[in-house]
Amino acid sequence: MNLQELVEKYPNDQELGKKVREIYWNNRKAMEEYKDLVVYESPDGGKTVYQRPFGGDISERTLV
Repeated sequence: MNLQELVEKYPNDQELGKKVREIYWNNRKAMEEYKDLVVYESPDGGKTVYQRPFGGDISERTLV
């Protein structure tokens, strides 16, 4: 559900805030399940390979 849909479905600010917090916490719990996963990526087609934590920022990547 995108932000526009949320605002239209929950026009009351209190209800909207409650729903936004619910979505935030559910997503945060889901991400905890993947906290030990590592993403491998190669921006140059395999010449160099980087790794970073799943969900981590590109600035967190390290050369493998």
